[in-house]
Amino acid sequence: MDFFKRYGSIGPSQQQSPSETIQRLADRVETSTLLEDKRAAVLSLKGLSREYRKETGEAALGALLKVLKENSEDQNLLKAVLETLTNLCARDSPRGGTSNVGAAAGDIAAQFSQTILDDGDDIISTLLELLGDADFYVRYYTVQLLGTLHMHAGEDLQKRVLVSPTGVGRLVDLLSDQRDIIRNEGIQLLIAMTETNADIQKIVAFENAFDRLLGIVDEEGGVRGNIVVQDCLQLLHNLLNYNVSNQNFFRETSGIQRLPNLLITDPSQTAAGRNGTADVESDEIEWTVQHARNMLVVLDVIRMLIQSGNTNTASNQTAMQQCGIIPPLLQLALAYEAPSSVRSQALYAIGDIIRSHEANQNLFQRILITAAPEDETEADAKPIPEPAIVIVIRLAVGKRPQGVAENEYYIVRAAAAYLVQTYVGGNPDAQLALAATLTPPGDADTATEPEQHQSAGSLIVSVLLDWRETGTEDVWRVWYASLLLSTILRDHVECKEQALKITIGDSSKGEEPFPLLNELMSQARQAAQSGVSTRISLAMFTLVCVWLVDSPASVATLLDESSNVSFLVEQINGSSGVNVQVQGVAAFLFGLVYQFDVAAETPMTREQLYPILSKRVGTDQLLVRVQRLRDSREFQYAAGLASGTHSNAYGGIPNEVFFDNVFTDLFKKHYEGFRAAVRLGPSEALANPNYAYLQGGMAGYAGSAGSGSAPGTPSLAAAGTISRAASPAAPLAASASAPGAMPASSAQPLEPTVPKSEFDALNARFVEQSEHIEVLKQELEAAKTVQLAEPAADVEQLAQEREQRAQAEAQRDANAAEVASLRSELDQLRQTQTQPPTGDPADVARLGELESQLSALKLQSETDAASWNTQRDELQKKLANAEKQVVKAAAAARNTGKKKEQQQTAAVDALKGEIKVKDDRISLLTAQVDELNEKLKNAGEVDELKSKLAGLEKEQEDLLVYLADQDQQAKEYRAMLRKHGEDIPLSDDDDDEDE
Repeated sequence: MDFFKRYGSIGPSQQQSPSETIQRLADRVETSTLLEDKRAAVLSLKGLSREYRKETGEAALGALLKVLKENSEDQNLLKAVLETLTNLCARDSPRGGTSNVGAAAGDIAAQFSQTILDDGDDIISTLLELLGDADFYVRYYTVQLLGTLHMHAGEDLQKRVLVSPTGVGRLVDLLSDQRDIIRNEGIQLLIAMTETNADIQKIVAFENAFDRLLGIVDEEGGVRGNIVVQDCLQLLHNLLNYNVSNQNFFRETSGIQRLPNLLITDPSQTAAGRNGTADVESDEIEWTVQHARNMLVVLDVIRMLIQSGNTNTASNQTAMQQCGIIPPLLQLALAYEAPSSVRSQALYAIGDIIRSHEANQNLFQRILITAAPEDETEADAKPIPEPAIVIVIRLAVGKRPQGVAENEYYIVRAAAAYLVQTYVGGNPDAQLALAATLTPPGDADTATEPEQHQSAGSLIVSVLLDWRETGTEDVWRVWYASLLLSTILRDHVECKEQALKITIGDSSKGEEPFPLLNELMSQARQAAQSGVSTRISLAMFTLVCVWLVDSPASVATLLDESSNVSFLVEQINGSSGVNVQVQGVAAFLFGLVYQFDVAAETPMTREQLYPILSKRVGTDQLLVRVQRLRDSREFQYAAGLASGTHSNAYGGIPNEVFFDNVFTDLFKKHYEGFRAAVRLGPSEALANPNYAYLQGGMAGYAGSAGSGSAPGTPSLAAAGTISRAASPAAPLAASASAPGAMPASSAQPLEPTVPKSEFDALNARFVEQSEHIEVLKQELEAAKTVQLAEPAADVEQLAQEREQRAQAEAQRDANAAEVASLRSELDQLRQTQTQPPTGDPADVARLGELESQLSALKLQSETDAASWNTQRDELQKKLANAEKQVVKAAAAARNTGKKKEQQQTAAVDALKGEIKVKDDRISLLTAQVDELNEKLKNAGEVDELKSKLAGLEKEQEDLLVYLADQDQQAKEYRAMLRKHGEDIPLSDDDDDEDE
């Protein structure tokens, strides 16, 4: 306690406590007039603040803040005050302290920080001004104090910085400080302040922060630099993240053009390869942990600028393509010595750049890659440039490099598959080009054949067919090969037809050619029986599902092999030893076969398939199998993943992945149509006018099933509309409407036989027929206004009117028959909608609600029918009156007498004769007119020639006048020359003149 004896003792034998000493020092700081005394007291408080934080802060915080505001010229004093304030607000507990330890220390530090921020004289403005101080320690400890305050009350500090006109600018100026320690502390402070505050992000960006940060990265050695590079890139990431204006500003200030150089790992390289080639044959570069971290942040920045759905994504994609960023990314992705996380992120970045961008997809298609051979035995062979897409497909389904763990290489496979999907997505030409490379394996053993010797399609087919070798080594090779082939065939009829032409087996060797589609089914059968990984069987089944959708020819090819149907039935009906996912996909595949078996020439018609579906399998059992697949945890996980991604960027193999996004998207799209199609009979499905609806998608699919819910199950809502989500806790049973269909079980959710949309369509047709009848009524009213009794009416005209009325009557009868048919359909619909259910009391309550809704519909339809009957009766009465008037008119015409009729007939004949004569006269006149027109045409030509001749004659006369004038002038000139004594011989004109 020598310190207290020296500074705080009152008498020679009296000793003060630490609190009393701190209070005396605080009073000295506040009341002393000499800077030396204040400095000594502040230094003493700084030493005590490390062990007695609470006592020092409570006694001296106000005095220290006062000194900070009033004594800003003494650098040593400011340094001591700033250090003391930093000690008081530091979050960590005092080192070696005897009090205020534990959680209470953090609360005390937060309390002191809030006191500083709540200072009435705005101490933050003073601290921001001190950032411009030239002294190293003042500036350094000021930055440290601001960083400490931000840890406790970040939002309050950010508000006060924004209020200051030059606050953010002074923080950005720290990036230009030549002293690395201050600059690095400034970077850390800006990272913390720009993490969530968009306003500070914008101001920092417009203070030329992008250029300064990239300059620091270059100074520190690029991505191969130290942790300062990572901090700069992280600050750049914060400024661009979720900030569209900053992203636009970054692009407009040529920031994107500087990104390719950040991807260069070898200093001797440049961002070359922009002419469509890339060379990945280079010496191995040692990758450190810090190097990998820096590169991952750069790749994250690139992907952030081209996120799907942003308005400026297309512009950023174009800018990246123009600055040549794809070749360096390819070099990085194909660098075998690079960490798998870096390679996968590079592949994802390329996929994002070309996603839904036609120009970038075409550029990627033209890129050729010259890669060094992986096998040492082929080191002497001359490398051949290959398309980039072939190399990427080889990464997705090729062999795993030696020395790379399976869980590490998996993320490379996933990223390569994502790149292929973005290249093919929205690019049918690319799909067709890849489908053209689908060829059967050659004579050599494809398992040992070098992958460099195979085309992209041949490699995919080889991996699928040789799953015994490839699957046991790496099951994900087969899984991703199935995904890529599904991507190529997806929603492209020509690709599916092209794939149907592929056969396995050499007929020259006596082998029977076997279609690839049936070979895949055979491989699925063998995989299911051999007990290998479930993913192989699922890969084969899901691929065939994608192949069959909207392709009747493919369904017919599959049915050529009768064992395929038996195998599917066996998988569906299996009760033990069958995987739930495999069983569900097999059921879905069998339903697709039944749904799309509409080809004219098919080995097994729908009539032949229907007994198998309804009796051997059972419609309800088929739907239960598919519903259990949809509700399974594995399917829900796959459906919830982002499109084209099957793992995170840095993780290993996800055990939950069994289905790819191509199959899940197809399943959700066709689920509702699938459920409706398998419930209808073979002829009814084709004759049903609502069959197009049955091909519809999984409307309203939630993506995941909640507790006790079955997403996608139709139910009737209170308003009478079809809802797509219902709880199976209170299911309603409904019998199938198809003839011979199996009755639904009580546990099956309600499935209305006729959808609400068809009911609305019938009502619409009813209204349309009613409107048509109104048109006929108007025609009849118009017919009544014709003066039928006019004596001079022509008999032939009257006959025509009779014929028109007969046609109108026939149309009326046809309409009446059609309306009767419509009413019959409505009655049938009401009977179907009101079938009595069976179930527990909960079902009865549910049915009551349904019956009330159907009653309202029935009342409305009966009202419409009654209104139409009334209108029809009125129309019939009016039509009968019109017929009577026609009969009366005809009778009146006959009563005028036979003589008058003969006279009229003779008059008509006379008129016909006159008309014939006039027709002949008209023909003669027409010929004369044609002749006159021809003559007029010739006359016009003559007039044109005469006009030209007159013009020529006038020009000739003008020339003659001009010549006469010239002769006269020549005579005058000769006469004048003779007068002057010139000897001019006489000409003929002169002789004439003399005479």
